[in-house]
Amino acid sequence: MRTKILKVIGGTLTALALTTAPVYAGDGASSSAAGASDNYPCGYYYVEENLTSWYNHCNSNVNVLIRVERTDTYDYDRCVRPGHTLLGKRPIRNMEGIYYAWYKGVLC
Repeated sequence: MRTKILKVIGGTLTALALTTAPVYAGDGASSSAAGASDNYPCGYYYVEENLTSWYNHCNSNVNVLIRVERTDTYDYDRCVRPGHTLLGKRPIRNMEGIYYAWYKGVLC
């Protein structure tokens, strides 16, 4: 768990440092869950009220590749745009779903 947290922190800092990179065309996967002045952290977070997993990419002008980890099938990579991206449902008591996501250090 500590390694995953360090990867998220390091990846988030790297993503924030890339503010001079050009804007890339997105895949349309980003969705606004809250406004710019929300209280959600950068990176992976979980909304308990509706059991959903999200990734908040805080940089404003680059798309990044994240690794989405699941309990029921293979993990996968996903390109996310700046802002909040809905990843899907989170498992409850070993049920199927997403349980974590982290920045891979790659632009897409």
